[in-house]
Amino acid sequence: MLRSGSALPLLLASAAQAQPQSAAAATPAPAEAPGAPATTPAAPALEGEPNAPTPAEAAASSPETLETPYAEMPPPAPAVPPPPPPASSVQLKPELPDIRPERPIRALRRVALLGEIGWNGLAGVGAIVTYHANPHFSIDMAGGISAFGWKGGVRGRYNFSTRNFTPFVGLGFNATSGLGQVTSDPKDESNPDPNAQPFTLEVKPSYLAQGVIGFELVQRRGFTMQAALGYARLLNHDNTRLIDGSMTADERKAVDVFFKSGPVISMAFGHSFQ
Repeated sequence: MLRSGSALPLLLASAAQAQPQSAAAATPAPAEAPGAPATTPAAPALEGEPNAPTPAEAAASSPETLETPYAEMPPPAPAVPPPPPPASSVQLKPELPDIRPERPIRALRRVALLGEIGWNGLAGVGAIVTYHANPHFSIDMAGGISAFGWKGGVRGRYNFSTRNFTPFVGLGFNATSGLGQVTSDPKDESNPDPNAQPFTLEVKPSYLAQGVIGFELVQRRGFTMQAALGYARLLNHDNTRLIDGSMTADERKAVDVFFKSGPVISMAFGHSFQ
């Protein structure tokens, strides 16, 4: 009994000391706000050591926490060249203007081929080849057919201007093959002369010198035109000979017009080449 009575007060004292701790343990801890940093109880500082920093000071001094990881700088992105512009927007380097003086047209187009038609012209009815030795001096070479027979000629001329259009003066020489024997019968004419008689005429080779004035036009694309007026003088006056029959005064004048000296009238058109 004495042992039981002495043990009861000890049990009551132990229960009284344990009651406050159980109540404190049963009281729930206040809920922490979401996203707030978790706090841990500070450990008691040991005697003789400096005071440990509070949790707020530790968070402020150290950037590495559970909720705030160490912020590393991202590596620099590699340099990527810009995409090329579309072909339609490519801008070429502007060309510098050509400040050199423009060359004369006859220095650019030195050779021309033309067809001529005319009376006592360089070719008669035929072709002319022109070579511009320089813009002021040109040489015309021709070949064709005329009242004298086959005809060839050469002419040198001076061009007064270096522009597309220029007047010129020229001196030339012609040689013809002649026609041989030519027979004329008045009966073949529609209105024959009652005094006319049949005759046979020999047309020999002829040589003529000509002097002309004219103009030439050479366009940028090559079109070329020549025109000339002048006089062609017969150098061998015995280029015709009456073989048979007789001629009236009018027939003699016609022979002189066709086979002797006379005016030069010619036109030529063609193309000049570079």
